[in-house]
Amino acid sequence: MKKTSLILILVCAMLVGCSTAKKWLGLDKTNTPDETKVETRAPLVLPPDFDELP
Repeated sequence: MKKTSLILILVCAMLVGCSTAKKWLGLDKTNTPDETKVETRAPLVLPPDFDELP
């Protein structure tokens, strides 16, 4: 029992330290979006027939 739990702990510790294992498990933080980045957008334009009533 102690031997299997020790092996399991060692395998988990090796996986956490490995960058490819982090990428494979989705623990990698390189693909996160940048919340502080501001994108410029084109100004709003009214349609030409906006003043007409339906």
